[in-house]
Amino acid sequence: MELNNLSACLSYIRKPVLWVVSFFLLLLPAYVNAGKSLQRLDSTLLMVKTIEAMRITTPPKIDAVMNEAFWNDVPVAGNFVEYSPRNGTLPPFSTEIRIAYDDVALYIFATMYDSHPDSICKEMGRRDQIEQLFTDYISFDILPYNDGLNMYEFKVSPAGLQNDCKYSAVGQDITWDAVWESAASINSDSWTVEIKMPYSALRFPKTDKQVWGINFWRNLRRTQEWSTWSFVDNSTNDVFKYYGTLTGIHNVNPPKRLSFSPYVAGYTEKNPQSDKWQYSLRGGMDLRYGINEAYTLDMMLIPDFGQVQSDDVILNLTPFEVRYNEKRQFFTEATELFQKCEIFYSRRVGGSPRNYYAPYDSARADETVISNPDMTRIINATKISGRNAKGLGVGFFNAMTTNTYGVLENNETKATCKIMTQPFTNYNVAVIDKNLKNRSYITFINTNYLIPSTKFSANVSGVESKLTNKANTFSFLGRLNVSQKYFSGDSTRLGHQYLAVISKPSGKFQYQLLRQETGATYDPNEMGFLLYNNEAINRLRLSYNILDPVWKIRNSGTEFFVQYSTLVKPNSYKELMFDFSNGTSFQNYWSTYLELICKPLGADDYYEPRVDGMVYKRPASYDIIWSIGSDNRKKFRVQGMLGFTNAPENNNISFFVDATPRMRFTDRFMVSYNFNFTKNLSDYGWVNTAYDSVGNATSWFGERDVTTISNILNLRYIFNTKVSLTLRARHYWSKADYSDYYTLQPNGSLAQADYTKNANINFNAFTVDLNFGWYFAPGSELSIVWKNSIYTQDRTLVDHYFADLGNTLSSPQTNGFSIRFLYYIDYLYMKKWFGSGRSDRKVD
Repeated sequence: MELNNLSACLSYIRKPVLWVVSFFLLLLPAYVNAGKSLQRLDSTLLMVKTIEAMRITTPPKIDAVMNEAFWNDVPVAGNFVEYSPRNGTLPPFSTEIRIAYDDVALYIFATMYDSHPDSICKEMGRRDQIEQLFTDYISFDILPYNDGLNMYEFKVSPAGLQNDCKYSAVGQDITWDAVWESAASINSDSWTVEIKMPYSALRFPKTDKQVWGINFWRNLRRTQEWSTWSFVDNSTNDVFKYYGTLTGIHNVNPPKRLSFSPYVAGYTEKNPQSDKWQYSLRGGMDLRYGINEAYTLDMMLIPDFGQVQSDDVILNLTPFEVRYNEKRQFFTEATELFQKCEIFYSRRVGGSPRNYYAPYDSARADETVISNPDMTRIINATKISGRNAKGLGVGFFNAMTTNTYGVLENNETKATCKIMTQPFTNYNVAVIDKNLKNRSYITFINTNYLIPSTKFSANVSGVESKLTNKANTFSFLGRLNVSQKYFSGDSTRLGHQYLAVISKPSGKFQYQLLRQETGATYDPNEMGFLLYNNEAINRLRLSYNILDPVWKIRNSGTEFFVQYSTLVKPNSYKELMFDFSNGTSFQNYWSTYLELICKPLGADDYYEPRVDGMVYKRPASYDIIWSIGSDNRKKFRVQGMLGFTNAPENNNISFFVDATPRMRFTDRFMVSYNFNFTKNLSDYGWVNTAYDSVGNATSWFGERDVTTISNILNLRYIFNTKVSLTLRARHYWSKADYSDYYTLQPNGSLAQADYTKNANINFNAFTVDLNFGWYFAPGSELSIVWKNSIYTQDRTLVDHYFADLGNTLSSPQTNGFSIRFLYYIDYLYMKKWFGSGRSDRKVD
């Protein structure tokens, strides 16, 4: 039977395979020539470099003009080497970097020569958006501990826009923000940048002589070329091993790091449950204190997240929870340590109450739920994080949420009563992380969730280690997590998960072997996020990359992986999947991506039935995904994607079309639009579960056509680098039209049956976020936000899109308007200011 399924699947994918083969025949000249490297520079220019900073006595004016005489005496970091697309060659234009310092800050002056200054790309955007814009930029990468793992990155564009982020062993933290100064200027033969980086923006060891890892990246946007000061081999994903060294910084002590960010915010909102506008005034403060040169305390007192962008809510027909991205700054900034072992999902803090539906379940016929918060209220949150000179990273996080209630009202007497949906809850995360040689590490992390009133506690502990050889040609990643749940008067529930990965992470040819096992009782979801447990995954991944331009190709990556998964208990088959993909960028700056997925034996789905021990046997299927993007240097650009899925045995066909046109009218004004249409025909899924008098379950399935249309409009107008206006409007419509109903059989098949209820769903989500932001001082912002949201769901299907849109816009909606003022206060500047004031009074 399995061989027949495999043969059938191969027959169904014959044409797609021919398309793929034809595609790669076109690329064959590139693969034939891929091994022929370009002629590189002299080996001395490809060596790891060192630059010395010079101490100065008078700080420069930050104006991007080299009018201070001392700059002429500062050593120059030059001789940049191209990183991409022609790795190891001479870039088209030269770059010069100079570094000076005093007791307060590091100062950098960069000159990016360009023989065509009128062609310098300089699109404007909001802070931290540089990589999304059509703009040149220069990046200053600093590793104060020179550990090859932890880096601070500061970018500046020709328009003077700032971008900063942090890197660690778990990736990039783009939400990290420091307070620093910069200026940029475009000249007759170059563009220049000057920055002042206060030591309070960095964490570095307390030692007489600082030795920092450093590199500089220049992006020439119009030709999509990157160059670096210290050569970086683009065949490896471990770029830090190639970084140069910054010396010459002597007798500089880490400053006292203490800052306050008080805020005040006013809100007015009208929601469907009330006929009147509601008003509120909130105030609070964020505090940041440097415990020592390595570790920092961040505290959020009376937090406010009312201006966070709306989530992209969808119709969820799966048995799994939808994971939404974290957008609250406190929970995204300086949290990289807490991401180890993948057991902390910060949206659990202040998330949906555990017993959110209790008020609806408790309401009598004469009662109405008039209030039921969908988020618990955070009282305060604190985190301590950092890493010392010996590479020891420590992190501690604590947050508390107060009692949360839903309110019932008697329809006649108007009397109200409260139903508790979640008691006071405490959240803790503790991490210890140690750097090892060759950019390796070992980590221990623990999360603890506690509800004191019910004596319920959930505890998850994890240990993780990554070991890499010096050449970065072999890597091992190992992880073991253990979950524990403690119930009042009940036994402890234990669960486990482990991961082992062997890989070759660099070179044109790379491989990865993975084994992951998630036990049947492993459950980290009080503070983590796991879709399902009781699964073992085995995966082999092979990839080959074209890194240098050949023929019509700038670069290309081809990947193949096979994955086989089973249950852990019992050891039963779940799924076999083959995946083949290629992504290619061409010399004309167009790009394309093609992916082919085949599941020749189908899948045993143990989750869709929603009943333990039952399985739905999905038939063999294949998927094809193709996307193409036009030249993103042009004012008008479009990116499109097509997808097709077929499961012939049950006549299930699904396809989608996704298009994103973008128009850059000027360097200040940009409009983009995303359209997605998805049609899933003859899809089979769970509808309901019924239990008889003795507890036997019947799982009802339905055959349905699911249609989804999504429209997203983004508008951005930038007045200058500090003032901006953005608009994001989204309408999402999804409907499930059921035609036939079935009961799930013990062998995993479906038997047609009568089902008397209407299972159709018509769902809409409409949101608008209009945001005006003004960074009126370093670290300080005035923001004005208007938010509108409409969510509807019923059983009546609508045939036409515009009819549905009209119904949605006429539905009850929530409107909110808010103004928030936040001011950044640095202790050192405040002390200096008051000190100067006292000094002046004495002189008088």
